[in-house]
Amino acid sequence: MAAPSISTTSYPPSLPAFLRQSKAGSTASLTCINSDIHAKFIDLEWQQRNRLLQGAQQQQSTASPPHQFSRLNPSLTATRNRYLNVEPYAQNRIKLRVADGLNDYINASPIQLGVRRYIATQGPKEGGLNGFWRMVGDVGEKVVVVMLTQTHEAGREKCFRYYPLSAEESPLRVPEDEEMGDDRFCGEVELVRTEDDWDTRSQIRRMRLRTRQDKTEEEKEVEIHHLLFSGWPDFLIPEGDHRAALVELIHLSADLNTRPPSSTSKQTNGASSHFPTDQSQAPPRIIHCSAGVGRSGTFIALDYLLSHMHTGELDDLPPDKDPIADTVDLLRQQRMMMVQGESQFNFLYEVLRERWMARSQGGDARGGAEAGARF
Repeated sequence: MAAPSISTTSYPPSLPAFLRQSKAGSTASLTCINSDIHAKFIDLEWQQRNRLLQGAQQQQSTASPPHQFSRLNPSLTATRNRYLNVEPYAQNRIKLRVADGLNDYINASPIQLGVRRYIATQGPKEGGLNGFWRMVGDVGEKVVVVMLTQTHEAGREKCFRYYPLSAEESPLRVPEDEEMGDDRFCGEVELVRTEDDWDTRSQIRRMRLRTRQDKTEEEKEVEIHHLLFSGWPDFLIPEGDHRAALVELIHLSADLNTRPPSSTSKQTNGASSHFPTDQSQAPPRIIHCSAGVGRSGTFIALDYLLSHMHTGELDDLPPDKDPIADTVDLLRQQRMMMVQGESQFNFLYEVLRERWMARSQGGDARGGAEAGARF
């Protein structure tokens, strides 16, 4: 990608070149385009179009092995996709544990950025609850699930509610799916505790998933932290207090993901002393919105970039280096459309710039309290 061109803005010279690129502004009644950042987003869009075209052309040919960006046969995916134009690449997808010969498809992609691992997935459909909970049960002894959408927005379903709301609904039995041969899988989700957290503007649920993959297999128990952030409208960005709350949510999800299972059941006092950047031994966090690409991709990119800012890995970059555009490119190589909209792409620069300036002024680059210490 082209080197950042430094604009004549009021940004302090302490900011690195990639955060001093020209931004939207207005002169008289004329609104200016994000010249540098806009150009990079357009470049990323063209790269994505070319990848999808290459994958489609290879998919129609008989050549092997399959192309890196090819898609699965629609007969395997159509009924399980929330949106027909958003699905994982055939060569980079989560495969469900099912009986031989059955459809192992779920609209979910494993994502890796350095040592940090995630699963980006769509908000489950009503008929997809069995597959979703199968996937959760295979992640590890404890799982962090971040939900970045409301179940309904603007009168449309964005995600079917797949968790119990109250003690009266608990435990929630995982519904059967005949297509997957459910004599091999059964499960239930127990609600342990619900709390509204002000710092992250989130509703946080502690849940317990009990599953048995086979009638002869011993029951497995998984501890779940479910973080529901509802202050992020589809295709848009968090505004006002929700912006700082999102940064807190990112840190909280990383903190919860690094604790051993036994500690997640206890309430601790006092703030943790560091941003938990070491995720090398942590299981992947499950991140979803509605399609699992826009808000989910933006959340994952921010988590990765903020961790690098915290450790100083972004401090001495050469002027031609743009870690934000590079990160989005890496994400889109693993799942299509990640950081879907240009406003979300701009948002990455805005948040990194705000956190960088807060750090340089001696403030807390995290932007809020250590929310993770309370759960």
